[in-house]
This record gives sequence, structure tokens and C-alpha cells, in this order.
Amino acid sequence: MGKTASQRDRWQHAVTLGARGAVAGGRAVLDAAEAAIGSSQDPGDRALLSLITSTRASWLRQSGRHGSALGPDGRAALIATTIHDDEPSPWRRAALGDALIGLAADNLGLGRFDASSDLLGRAWAEIGAEREPDEWLLDGRVVLRWHWVRAENALYRGDGEAGRRWAAEAVRLARGCPSPHHRIKTRLIAAAARAGDDPGGAAAEARAVVDEAAQAGLVPLQWAGWQLLGGVAPGRDADAGSADTADILRRRGFFPVAGFGPGAAAR
Repeated sequence: MGKTASQRDRWQHAVTLGARGAVAGGRAVLDAAEAAIGSSQDPGDRALLSLITSTRASWLRQSGRHGSALGPDGRAALIATTIHDDEPSPWRRAALGDALIGLAADNLGLGRFDASSDLLGRAWAEIGAEREPDEWLLDGRVVLRWHWVRAENALYRGDGEAGRRWAAEAVRLARGCPSPHHRIKTRLIAAAARAGDDPGGAAAEARAVVDEAAQAGLVPLQWAGWQLLGGVAPGRDADAGSADTADILRRRGFFPVAGFGPGAAAR
């Protein structure tokens, strides 16, 4: 258990680095954790390996490479579904939920709306059962991510009302959560949901996301906020902010060397 706990700490550290856009450093930390796990068949180690693989996929997706994220998300799901545990494990549940939600987001970004909806349904069957909630990392975080993608799925389909409803539920779930990244990301999703009906309000919220993300050092969310602001209230300010943050992220290994997906908003 000590070895597993140590590698879980490494995984969480890598996630923190990624939230700041330092993906190159995050990858190195994940590489070390994965090497330490090796070929272990321990259920805890396998669940963590799945989470590590999902994290790698999320960094690809956040930079607009949804197609490239499909492979690691699929591997993460396979690892999680082949864990043999005597009792239901919250770590396995979180790992499978993360992988399926990631696959749903990948497919959404590729325009495969029905596949995304089907994967969200499968994910909810794993994470949505009535039970005593576990810790934030294993339950609240995963359920919140599900609501993000559910809201985006509705918005991509042109159902603004459903998108706003799911985003509002995400805002409720995010109240009091311990992660600034998740609180600010939820605000970004809610801002995007307002864009169709209330572009002025969406612009104000996007600006607030930029400011909060900058204060917290969460450059990918700062960039995504500038992207949204440029979409609902185009101007030199948004263009400059987007370009400046993109340059920072490129230097940190967040984007590929040549080109990136300007429509990706850190799912």
C-alpha cells in the first residue's frame, strides 16, 4: 500500500503541473510513476495506471488533439475494466469513470455526438449510483467532470436550454470543492452555456475566468477564457491575451511544436 500511495502522490503532482500548463514536467512525473508500477497486477496499481493513462489523454485533448486522445483513453478504459478486485473499489470506479468521460469528450470534439452520449451513459452507470459519497478525488471530481461534458454535449447539439441546465448543476456541485481548477473550469463551462442567450453576460464571465485563472496560475484555463472571450466579444484585448498565454503554454510543452487546436477549451 505504501508503494501505491507514493505513486498516487506522484500522479496528483503531475495533475497539478498539467493544470498550470507544465505538461512536459507532468509527463516526466507520470513516466516515473508508471515505471514504478511496472507490470504489477495489484488492483490499486492497475487503477492508478488507468488514471495515469487518462491524464495523458486529457493533456492531448485540452490542446485540441481529440483524435490523438482516443487511444490512451481507450487503453485507460481497458485497464480499468480488467481489474480483478474482490470488492468494489472506489479507485477502480474513479478510473473507469474518468476513462469513459474522457472518451465521451474525445468523441464530442470529433463531432460524434451520439457516441459521446452513449459513453456518458456508460460512465453514469459506473459513477452515478446512490451510495455514501467517497472522497472528492474519487467521487465529487468525477461526477463534476461528467456534468461538464454533458453540458458541452447539449451545447454542441444546439440545445442551449439543456446546456444551461447541466452547467447550472455543475455550478451547484462545484460549490465548496477543494480544487481551484475545478471551480474555475466550471465557471468557464457556465459562461460558454450563456453565450447563445446572453453574450454580454458570457463575456463578463469569460473575463472573470481569465482573471481568476491568472491569479491561480492556471494558464490553460486562462487561455481558454481568452478563447471564449474572443468568441463572444472579439477584440484586440482577447486576441493578445490568447496569443500571450498560448506562447507560455507552448514553451511549457502544452501544445505541439507546430500548431494547436484553437477551439479546445480544456475538457
